[in-house]
Amino acid sequence: MNTEVKELAPTRKSVSVSFSAAEVAAEEAKLVKDFQRQAKIPGFRPGKAPEQMVRSRYAKELKEELKQRVVRQAHQEGVVGADFEVFGLVELEEGEISSGSDATVTFTVDIIPDFELPDYSGIKVTQSPVEAGEEEIDAMLNQILSQRAEYNPVEKAAEKGDYVRCGYEGKIGDQLVAELVPDAPMYGTQKTTWEEAGAEDAPGVKAVVEGLVGMKAGEEKEVTMDFPEDFKPEALAGKSATYTIKVEEVREKKLPEMNEELFKSLQVKDEAELRERIKESIEQRKRQENAQSERQQITEHLLKAVEFPVPESGIEQETEAVLRDFMRRNMQRGVSEEEFEKHKEQLHAGASKAAADRLKSRLILFKIAEAEKVAVGNEDFGRLIMNEAMQTGQKPDKLVKELRKDQGRLNQMRRDILLGKTMDLLVEKAEREGAPKAEEPEVVES
Repeated sequence: MNTEVKELAPTRKSVSVSFSAAEVAAEEAKLVKDFQRQAKIPGFRPGKAPEQMVRSRYAKELKEELKQRVVRQAHQEGVVGADFEVFGLVELEEGEISSGSDATVTFTVDIIPDFELPDYSGIKVTQSPVEAGEEEIDAMLNQILSQRAEYNPVEKAAEKGDYVRCGYEGKIGDQLVAELVPDAPMYGTQKTTWEEAGAEDAPGVKAVVEGLVGMKAGEEKEVTMDFPEDFKPEALAGKSATYTIKVEEVREKKLPEMNEELFKSLQVKDEAELRERIKESIEQRKRQENAQSERQQITEHLLKAVEFPVPESGIEQETEAVLRDFMRRNMQRGVSEEEFEKHKEQLHAGASKAAADRLKSRLILFKIAEAEKVAVGNEDFGRLIMNEAMQTGQKPDKLVKELRKDQGRLNQMRRDILLGKTMDLLVEKAEREGAPKAEEPEVVES
């Protein structure tokens, strides 16, 4: 058996393992003996059938099994026993394998390049203050009250915050906007829709939303919308459209009174307790944002601190995962497949860059885990299984049974836990600047 390794690219190698005819024949002879012991041929006791009869009766099975055995030996010798770390198998070429002939099995593999770890102890991270200001508390209180508001039909002109039933149609010159963006009707023509007058963060045509302020039922008017140069959909970018608005109904927004009934429904005794609850909620959210930001800052530091090429096959797999996630989230928001197709190359380029960074950061974290002897124990699996069971509504015992049948999923869970624990370790070692005065941020599981 002879092994030859060729470098095809910085992270890709070709590993060829050659067998002489004698070696193949010896393996085939052992294989025939194994078949003889197990073969059940009428007229012969187990293990007593003539070799030639076994060869004839099981010719197809012998040929296939010989190939598998030779490939396994080659893999063990050339890939498992290699002095480099294999990331994954890209291609396998085994050619013809038969007794009495030389054989060569070639594996094309991507490898994990060797690299020196950067200093990861005491990475500097910044935090934002977590204290909730009065304006933030007021804004959330108004949001809570708005969720319980009544909207009553009125004859007066719409004020900011009122809901208006209206229709509108946009044109750029003589062409309907609806014809330019058929997959985005909110920018074109709406026969009947409800809009919040003057809403600052409303989706759709901002000029229409702002133009509704001051309009009464039965009134019409025109407004102009100047779309920014970087606007999406691109068909409207940098263009000016005229929208004709017709108001059908105005409903006044009436917030509920701050009384005992409201406080009871919110499970607080008075306004002071409600504001305190809101304050705690805002500060908890900010602590979680700080914790997420710390992890992002550590990841960015590691990516800049060390340079090495990442396996091509890994980038391809990660790119597909990034694109699937991106498309799923945007399709939920109503973006069409046709829109994705228009920007296919641009999206793939962006996803490829994100995928390379994601894979690189994982390889760094795995190496840190090895250096720090981070281990994954049964209690770690237990916590993850309980969390997943709660999220999916499954019973933990049932989930465990499913996982025992899926080794690939178990291995992925182990990797995820290892990465999470390693990041927790780096967060623990980090040096913080601008730390909040409130209590320390809670550890968020990765």
